[in-house]
Amino acid sequence: MSMSIKTKIHELKKDLLLQEASHFFEEFGYEEMKLSDLAKKAGVSMGTIYGYFNSKEGLYATYIAYQIDQFIREFFSQTEHLASAEEKLKVYARLKFSYYMRKSNALVHSIRHNPFYFPGFYKVNVHPLGKIFTALSLSFQEIDPALSEHEAVEMAYLFNGLTDGYVGRWYEEQYDLMGKTDEACRRFIAMMNKEREDV
Repeated sequence: MSMSIKTKIHELKKDLLLQEASHFFEEFGYEEMKLSDLAKKAGVSMGTIYGYFNSKEGLYATYIAYQIDQFIREFFSQTEHLASAEEKLKVYARLKFSYYMRKSNALVHSIRHNPFYFPGFYKVNVHPLGKIFTALSLSFQEIDPALSEHEAVEMAYLFNGLTDGYVGRWYEEQYDLMGKTDEACRRFIAMMNKEREDV
């Protein structure tokens, strides 16, 4: 059943507000971003923003969900024709690191002030990276055919955790995060190989 014109207009307004809010979050960061400034720039009332997102936190959660959706699209676009499992891991790490670097003002609030923001967000919203983790699990099974499906998915979650660690350290030390892409992948595969040898 197609959406009514009213519903389409509602969704379009919400998307346009989200796009404008994205610029504010990315330029000023969460703390400095003011809903009153957003309302003025977008030419809407504060009530309109609250009507769509309920609160600043709700707007931010919608922003994060939107960024994750964009990330997923880019990941599958960039890995569609890659045959190498290791190259797919590198795409994931490189893409993740680039997102954090490009959108650091918007994301620093979540990392520095609430390190459990993303795990909590995933729990409420069902892990939005689930599709990518499934794709990565196939790469891990290529690297180690002995892995069960369940173990391969666990590896995808662990790899995500390792890359989170690099991002967290980058926020603290501001080193060359993109330069850590190969190291992160190499280190994780080495840990996988060590575990195999110990079994």
